[in-house]
Amino acid sequence: MQHKKNNTASATLLSVVLASLVQLSPAWAGDSEAEVKTVIAGLESTWNDADMDGYLAAYRRDASMSLTYGNSVVQGWDALNTLFRTSYPDEARMGKFTIDSIAVTIMGDDAAVAYGNFTHVFTEETIIGGYTHVLTREADGSWIIQHERTSRGKVIAAE
Repeated sequence: MQHKKNNTASATLLSVVLASLVQLSPAWAGDSEAEVKTVIAGLESTWNDADMDGYLAAYRRDASMSLTYGNSVVQGWDALNTLFRTSYPDEARMGKFTIDSIAVTIMGDDAAVAYGNFTHVFTEETIIGGYTHVLTREADGSWIIQHERTSRGKVIAAE
């Protein structure tokens, strides 16, 4: 009988520990890959709606955020904001942007890498390129872009 009591006590203790772990798990524990893909897909929709505020909301809003493109590095959200608003002041200059593929690697509870290809059609040219985004999870469970790397794979002049 003592053996059966110990098994029951052990099972009860294990149940309590597991229940505690479930309660301590983050409220955002969900499908991180789908959540990250939603952030990246949101870049396409906000850009094509000429919603620069919405587009820039996907990026970490502090000095640690960075963007690397070509051989240039932009450091900090303020610099990113200035670059995008100066380079793309209106809908016509923004062109139309399509994300052709999205792949996601979850690096841990609070980090992910999203990467793929894009096509960006401007009046004077079409750029076909690649991107990599490093995302981190915010305290509220949302994902935000910490770093972006874009590259031009092919530039096609408009006819």
